Amino acid sequence: MKNNLFIKISLSLFIIYSLLGFFLIPYIAKDQIIKNLDNLLVFKSDLKKVSFNPYTLSVQLEEFSISNKDEKLIGFDELEIDFALLKSIHESHISFKTLNIVKPYVNIIQDENGSINLASILKPQEKEVEKSYSEKTDIPAFKISKTQIIDANFIFTQIFDSKKTTTDINNFNYTFYDIGTFKNFLASHSLVTNVNKDTKLYLDGGFRLTPFKMYGKVKLENLKSKEYLGYTKDLLNFQIGEPTLSLSFGYRVDTTKELEVYIDNAKINLNNLKLIKDNKELASLNSFKVSDLNLDLARQKISVNDISFNSLFAKIVSNKNEKLNIDNLVNIKNDTASKKEVDTKDEKPWIVDLKSFTINNSNFTYDDLKNRTNMKANDINVLLDSLSILGAKIKVEKSTIGTKSFELKDNKNKTDITAQNIKLNLHNLLKDNKGLKLSSVDMTNPIATIILEEKEAKKETKAKEVKKSSTSQNSSMILDIGPVKINNAQLTFQDKNLKVPFKTNITKLNGSFSELNSKSSKPTKLKLEGKIDRYGYTRITGFVDHKHIKNLTDVTLIFKNIAIKNFTPYSAKFAGRELEKGKLNLNLKYNISKSNLNAKNSIIITDIKLGKVVESPDAASLPLELGIALLEDSKGIIDIDLPITGNLDNPEFSIAPTVWKVFTNLIIKAVSSPFSFLASLLGISADEIKSVEFIYGESILIDSEKETLDYIAKAFAKRPNLALKIEPSYDINKDKSALQGLKLEDLLILDMKKLKDGDKYLLALENRYKASNEEVSLKELKKEFTSEVKGKDYFDKDSYIAKIKNILKSKIEVTIQEMEALALKRIDSIKAYLLKKEAIGEKRLFINDKIKVLDEKNAKYAEFDLAIDIKKK
Repeated sequence: MKNNLFIKISLSLFIIYSLLGFFLIPYIAKDQIIKNLDNLLVFKSDLKKVSFNPYTLSVQLEEFSISNKDEKLIGFDELEIDFALLKSIHESHISFKTLNIVKPYVNIIQDENGSINLASILKPQEKEVEKSYSEKTDIPAFKISKTQIIDANFIFTQIFDSKKTTTDINNFNYTFYDIGTFKNFLASHSLVTNVNKDTKLYLDGGFRLTPFKMYGKVKLENLKSKEYLGYTKDLLNFQIGEPTLSLSFGYRVDTTKELEVYIDNAKINLNNLKLIKDNKELASLNSFKVSDLNLDLARQKISVNDISFNSLFAKIVSNKNEKLNIDNLVNIKNDTASKKEVDTKDEKPWIVDLKSFTINNSNFTYDDLKNRTNMKANDINVLLDSLSILGAKIKVEKSTIGTKSFELKDNKNKTDITAQNIKLNLHNLLKDNKGLKLSSVDMTNPIATIILEEKEAKKETKAKEVKKSSTSQNSSMILDIGPVKINNAQLTFQDKNLKVPFKTNITKLNGSFSELNSKSSKPTKLKLEGKIDRYGYTRITGFVDHKHIKNLTDVTLIFKNIAIKNFTPYSAKFAGRELEKGKLNLNLKYNISKSNLNAKNSIIITDIKLGKVVESPDAASLPLELGIALLEDSKGIIDIDLPITGNLDNPEFSIAPTVWKVFTNLIIKAVSSPFSFLASLLGISADEIKSVEFIYGESILIDSEKETLDYIAKAFAKRPNLALKIEPSYDINKDKSALQGLKLEDLLILDMKKLKDGDKYLLALENRYKASNEEVSLKELKKEFTSEVKGKDYFDKDSYIAKIKNILKSKIEVTIQEMEALALKRIDSIKAYLLKKEAIGEKRLFINDKIKVLDEKNAKYAEFDLAIDIKKK
């Protein structure tokens, strides 16, 4: 009887539990869910069905949605939660078998004011007083064996200028395994989805919640970049064509100790990018690729195997108002008030390691409408090998920069410059806070052409005075470039401004420029050799003052076996005569200061023969035949030294017209070569009267120099209206060293007087050495000059004394005033001798006020340069 009662009660409880679970709980749950959402949300919510299985403890919600009138905002077809009761009890944690959401839907809309529709989904709530808890609450242990988001659809719409731009993330499927904190299981996840019509996104990997760790791979295929620029139309003033983007990378995130983020083996491909403004294509890029990019955020380190730009094109235009077509591509508000200075002094520098960077098959054009200049470079190729960056330090082991063709057309000045096969090989480039260093550069087989087009005749106008501003700047940045080598270059020069157009070719041009260092006073050495036209030869050697590009010193240009007939265009213009035959050899020594050329040249003309007269407004009226007859020797050779002057800023300046300008003035300038002229009167070399030499440290006129002054006195006796100009000078190093030696000897003489016996000179030296507190003792110094010869010690006394004297001499002070006084004493010696001869009076002697400072490393004597001037009236 009792058993029957127990069965009846159990059966009744089972029936009640089942009815409550299957019917009452779903009904109450649905009603409460809708009521609570209606109280919480502005928009209407709807839930079709709630199911609950009291035996498996699984819950299922079907066809849920939140809508604004007829527009569905959020929803899903089905939400299923399957609770694992027995496992939760047995393992003491909250466990779910599955959590599935089927076809979830989210519709986000941003209007023109930037407001998002879901931002106002909640009704205003009364503010509750926040409760503070002193005790820390732990996340309960839980685990969800499998979580799925199935066939989701997320839509984001932006309205701009009454136009809609929509991103549709569809077929979104995301699966998670073992999410939770129970036993700190490692969860895995996998995502596959479409973005709009053509883009696919894949993601898979694993993660752990506490501490948070995550890893996996991401792959994005065929992203249509144009579809997303609709969100930035208020920022960008250009269109980008139809580019596509694909990328893939591995990732790792770890918060065990600190936030660590890694990107592994990233690959990026961007294709068919165009930059279009006002319906004009400003730039384009066929493809941009990045391969094997790795990033370590904590260590701030990036390594990349390769970055390449293929078929890059850019067209830059500067209008007549000097505004570029690439200006205002981006709308940037100048909010100076919000700008804050960022202190980067203590920031850890980024480390970047790039194995290869390339720009292939690219083109560039630049049009300057104001100055009527056009520049174009085709097939540009750039290769950088092993590029590394550490903060401000940039290092490139090897790089190549080249273009197959380059054109510069200056329509304003009627000048065309073209080049082909330009290829620069740069080695070991280093850029840091101190400056730029480049170990060497070489260029092979370049071809260049310079054409001066025929200019229209213009009325002469008064030249406007141009105020020159100093461009010299003291920069703390160091520019250090190693030797530059040129191999097998070709240069063509053509001048169409002459009645007979001039053209010459320089081929097989080889040479080099030595290192250039902006902080060094050492000039750059240059050497070039080449072939001119058919049988001519040229050689250029010397030094370049790199601190001012157009300042050159000690530059020699040799032109040998040049057919003089080729220069008929310039002889016709400047001399009014054609040239029938002859050969020209030039040895030009240039000195250029601030673009102004002053040169001493050796010109040898062989078998010259003049042709017919040519009418030219620029030709000088000179008796050329007489001039040639006076200069030409019995062998038909004219061997002369001529000065050449000119300005390198003049676009018409070149070797040939400069030589001919000087030649047309030859007869007039014969009398302006005073030393050569005076020397010829005396039958001596001009070098014998150009300068006076002194022994370093002394001002006494030595006998050899008296001959020079005697020659000058004889010449001046024949030319009473000439005056001698003398420039006082001293050698900053050699005169100083000599004066130090003389001072030391005077001191030693005084010291020797205080000594009674022995080698007084040596003792005086050693006493002074001891008093100088040198680090090396006399005992150690003597060991340097003591050696064993045939079993006996040999002491090199002379070398020992010389060593001490050099050390002591270097410590003796010689002032600038003392060296200037030495220079003036030398002037007094020259004046005294000449005045004693009574050949030159006070009125015929000019002394420069400025004292010249010399630093002649190879000179044996202090040289006083002499010059010829006019006698004072």
